[in-house]
Amino acid sequence: MALAGSRAEMPGYLRAALTAFNPGMPDGWAYTLTTVRNNHSMTERFDPTQPPAAQWTLLELEDRTPTQDEIEKYARSRSAGPGGTQTTFKKDDIDPGTFVLLKEDDAQAEFTATFRETSTGADKMLGHLILHLTVDKRLPHVAACVLELKEPYSPVLGVKMNELRVETRFSLPAEGRPSVPMEVTSRFAGRIFFISTGENLRLTYRDQAPPQMELSR
Repeated sequence: MALAGSRAEMPGYLRAALTAFNPGMPDGWAYTLTTVRNNHSMTERFDPTQPPAAQWTLLELEDRTPTQDEIEKYARSRSAGPGGTQTTFKKDDIDPGTFVLLKEDDAQAEFTATFRETSTGADKMLGHLILHLTVDKRLPHVAACVLELKEPYSPVLGVKMNELRVETRFSLPAEGRPSVPMEVTSRFAGRIFFISTGENLRLTYRDQAPPQMELSR
């Protein structure tokens, strides 16, 4: 079933889920993030109430307490980057006229959609991705979203992306507390010139705290 045309033709639960949908962590929230990239792991804490150079703290490296040299190297690398984790897209990038219902039952519904042409950016990456949304119908929210490459894509000369899949799972919303990311997993496979390359990545979020809770710690 294609949900063509206006948002008025969308089911009420989908409209409600999209209204509250945020694919990333809400602005101003603190969280602990564990990153497992292939066989390497790192755990860090993000606290936006601190000055920019002190917002990130390295807690663990390869499942152990980091050395002082590692902490200093980490601080230098983090101070050069943006605060918080960056999302691939924003809610308003989704083209509401492209939703297609794949299947549904009493509890959940699964949709696909694509992105507005005006939101694809200079690299046009979003134009090569399809979005899958799993929507909880009982307490309307996006329970999971998946980005997948439609077909092999060469963003620049000599680079070929053969496979890309990014899945984000979200918490249940509660009174006064929105749904927030819990885990992101991604798989990339491709080639750089004639050399095969790939990456498996898992991001796990915990201890997510809105601004007032972090200030009270």
